[in-house]
Amino acid sequence: MQWFSKSRSSKGGVGEGKEPIGGDANQPRLAVAHFMLGNTYPFTEQDWMKTFDLAEDTALDGLALNIGPEEWQLAQACTAYRLLSASNHTLKLFLSLDLMVLPKDPELLVGKIVKIVQSGQSAQLKWDKKILLSTFGGHDLGDDGWREVLSGFKNALGEKVFFIPSFFLPPEEILKKDYVDGAYHWNGAWPMDNSTTTLDSDRPFLDHKKPYMASVSPLFFTHYGTEGEWAFNKNWIYRSDDLLLPRRFSQLLSLPPDKSPQMIQAISWNDFGESHYIGPILGAQPGSESWTEGMDHEGFRLITKYYIQQWKTQMSGTDSSSGRKDGATLGTKEEKGRLIVWYRTQSRDMVIAEDRVGKPDHAEWAQDLLNFFIVLPESKYSTKDHYNLHVQNAGEPVKPYLLNVGVPNLIHIHFKLGEVFFKVMKNNEEVVIEGEGKDIAQGGRWNYNMWTGVYDAK
Repeated sequence: MQWFSKSRSSKGGVGEGKEPIGGDANQPRLAVAHFMLGNTYPFTEQDWMKTFDLAEDTALDGLALNIGPEEWQLAQACTAYRLLSASNHTLKLFLSLDLMVLPKDPELLVGKIVKIVQSGQSAQLKWDKKILLSTFGGHDLGDDGWREVLSGFKNALGEKVFFIPSFFLPPEEILKKDYVDGAYHWNGAWPMDNSTTTLDSDRPFLDHKKPYMASVSPLFFTHYGTEGEWAFNKNWIYRSDDLLLPRRFSQLLSLPPDKSPQMIQAISWNDFGESHYIGPILGAQPGSESWTEGMDHEGFRLITKYYIQQWKTQMSGTDSSSGRKDGATLGTKEEKGRLIVWYRTQSRDMVIAEDRVGKPDHAEWAQDLLNFFIVLPESKYSTKDHYNLHVQNAGEPVKPYLLNVGVPNLIHIHFKLGEVFFKVMKNNEEVVIEGEGKDIAQGGRWNYNMWTGVYDAK
């Protein structure tokens, strides 16, 4: 069987009657996640329903189904639409045509889109009462090719289409195309150099009148060589260690309502090959087991949920120095305190001889950091008390960090090889949260993926 892989050249639900119209700060906002059909070969109907349940729990409005050329991907997409349309979920679906691997054939693309949407039309996500359609790449289909696709789709279904592609072109070239209704900026999710994340590459889209879908992601690491079944020749990282996911969310949430993106897409729900999955490992993996085994990402899912809830309620979830109040739920039954920790379990400077695939490109961009996201809701914790984070790494205590009540506390600490322990203390007397992380070790294959842990208050 074949599996989808993105080319390295890529570098460089709202239900009926509730559709937002775009460009209006008072309209609902959409939050979606990129979903790889290429990893669903063994999916059962139960797997789809589990996915819908968890995506809805994450406060997502929809999943963007990335579709490649295989017939079984088409069959799985039809199954997803059929099942969701027959369920009581509020979650919706839309297609992201992967033009890095799909044939550049307008007639074929129209046939594929129409077949899937007709499998369960009520499951289709819409914007401005139009069917939402996206891509990964595809500008090389040409303007005439895309006009043919969009008109063919519209004629076959009798509905208008809202086209929001991710073309890898300069922003002004994308936005000036008359058939492009909005823009999705895939590479905005990560810094493209050795720096912290900023909104600089988002600005041309944010300043334009067309609706904008911004991207967020917890990390990026892919590790494919040039030999064997998975010879995709993709082996690099983007800088991800220094609180990338909450920083990116916080920057987007800090924007005024009339300057904010209308949509946010999380990259990704289940792209195991690029390590940025926020959902559970379910289905099949494209040869990525060596860097995903034991690397649970539930922490990333819960951070995503937290910020999406804030974004939808127009409340900014920035770091503890901002003084802004906590407006989102933690996802715990009684709204207790929560600590989420994430980090790589190897040092970037590790010496290794057990990997036929070389050290990833940009490995020097990695930061050896423990990352913490800690929230103590005002409903449970008094601002009159003092709370501190205590960390012990490699047998050595780290200077305690003072925590604020009612806001996200974002903290990163340099790590060393060895064990990792942490606890939140109240007035230096009572343990509120405590846990043991995954050891930071030497040896094995290169792995720049991250482990996350979730710890709730007692």
